[in-house]
Amino acid sequence: MEFQTISIREFNEYRKRPDAWVIDLRNKEEFEEVHVEGARNIPYDDLKMYRKYLPKDKLFILYCDRGSSSLMAARELSREGYRTVTVVGGFQALVHDKNVDSREPRR
Repeated sequence: MEFQTISIREFNEYRKRPDAWVIDLRNKEEFEEVHVEGARNIPYDDLKMYRKYLPKDKLFILYCDRGSSSLMAARELSREGYRTVTVVGGFQALVHDKNVDSREPRR
């Protein structure tokens, strides 16, 4: 199975899909500081541990800080049958786009 990379503009469309889960692969501290609204945090280093809890009927939209870890994660997950896309430029690109909501987590 292949994965694809998407632009920020495409990100806004993909995340509206009812089967989409937005996954933030940055560490917990970075996620708690600020993240894309609605994202779930699974640090890249913990991905193998959480993989068994990820339903294969979902589309996983992956982002990390700049895009390299999300590319590796997408490659790994797609080999195991998961549907994945990764955001070009990662969180740094998303946070600078005025059309993407980034929020502090709800406490």
